[in-house]
Amino acid sequence: MPAMTTLITPAENRFFLLSERARRKSTLQQISPLLREHVTVKADSEFLKPTVRNLILKEHSQWLTTCSHEWQLLASLPYVVNPNEERQHWQHCELCHKPVRYEYHVQNKHNHRELVVGSECVKKFMNAETRYLMVITTEDNFYAVAQYQTLTAAVPVVPTIMFDQPWLPQLPVEQQPQARELRHTTTQTVTTYLKRRTTKLPLTQLKPAEQTYRQLAASEQTAIQATKQAAQQQIEKTKEQQQQRAQETAVTAEQELRQSRIYRHYLTKLAGIIVTRPDRQQAKQQFEKLSAPKTARPLVNSYQFGQMVTEYRQTGKIQLRRLAMMDHQFVEDLNQVTQQLDQQQTTRFYDDVFNSCWGWHYKQLAQQRGDWQRLLATRWGQALSLDWFEQLAERTDVAAVNEWLSKHADVTMQRELDRRLTKQLDFKTIARDRLSRADLQQFCQRELVADITLADFEQTFMEHYQLESNQQTTAQETLAYYYAANQYAGNHQQALQNVRWLLQEGDK
Repeated sequence: MPAMTTLITPAENRFFLLSERARRKSTLQQISPLLREHVTVKADSEFLKPTVRNLILKEHSQWLTTCSHEWQLLASLPYVVNPNEERQHWQHCELCHKPVRYEYHVQNKHNHRELVVGSECVKKFMNAETRYLMVITTEDNFYAVAQYQTLTAAVPVVPTIMFDQPWLPQLPVEQQPQARELRHTTTQTVTTYLKRRTTKLPLTQLKPAEQTYRQLAASEQTAIQATKQAAQQQIEKTKEQQQQRAQETAVTAEQELRQSRIYRHYLTKLAGIIVTRPDRQQAKQQFEKLSAPKTARPLVNSYQFGQMVTEYRQTGKIQLRRLAMMDHQFVEDLNQVTQQLDQQQTTRFYDDVFNSCWGWHYKQLAQQRGDWQRLLATRWGQALSLDWFEQLAERTDVAAVNEWLSKHADVTMQRELDRRLTKQLDFKTIARDRLSRADLQQFCQRELVADITLADFEQTFMEHYQLESNQQTTAQETLAYYYAANQYAGNHQQALQNVRWLLQEGDK
């Protein structure tokens, strides 16, 4: 493996690209463009994406192994020793580019391309079979590669016996010593044959080895089949157990559904319709636009939902006891979510009444009147008027406000505003703990004016909203971008494209 900071060295890069067939049949193909563009790939290279880095770390050794099987020593000229002792007269290895005196000639098995490779690169990049032949050819017999190819043509199982890894991995334990002995004796026989030049093949010695291997391979296949049968039996047993636990599984699935995000989202959407107290026809039209969670039986249909809307409008609860086919747990969940949402919206309404009159500091009167118009359109504000809001906002003393409310507001309004005035004696903003896209748009439209600084803009937001830490950070970043865009008089789309270009291509 390369040094810790270098994921792919120049030599490995060339080896991967030259091993074309192995590259195309493995995950190495995924980084071919990267290899062509960058000779060296380091862990901290700016051009390297995290996903590609993880792929290299995971697959690197397997790529070397796969590519190594694509090459073999050239039988006609396996190696050459340069007679000159001066390094400047030596050829360079075509992988690492270092000068080498011992030139090993390797050939691609598929396209027959030949390379001159040094001994270190043979050891590093070639498979066990090629490294074995390198040692035999160098020390004893120049024609060992040709003899080996003749031998393996006559007895094709020899490379499997000598070099396969893993070696009969699923062979029964009691036969593994026999397999190791077979590999040892076969290697000895082949090595003895290759140590001298001869045309006589050791077929007499290798035929029994071939027969023994086939017996061991058959035993391994028998063991594999037995394992598969045992696995199949386990599958059948598991199916029986699953059938016995069918009811339990159904209950668990129901519980998981109710804890799922999509289920809670669906409840919220239904509740959002119900709390507006629409008539039955409007409710059905809105219901048809929703996407329900996939369940064996629909949680609620259009007719049932219409009944829910009517019941909640009349009683403030959802029970539907007369509809026996309804899932009662679903009804309970929806009732709970609806009442919670109703309470949140009610609280939000009275907070907004307070804020629109005193808590928010408007830059333009039209903005304040726009907020009042929005509040008048809700079910809580139907009995109010713009004149009512204007008169209320003119009172800036707690006692004066309470006195005016006692004459011009119902009991609920008096109670809710009194509760807020008690907590906000200085008439400061009641901060919200939730933020929607519409809220953010309204805030920007209301608070962003030409002479405001970014610091003041963000400070006002923090006074108006107290969100969870990560939400608060995201919102403030959004405000900063929005602020910058509003101060920029040029082409916004071109500016955004430039930003994307900088983020994606700026490191090249």
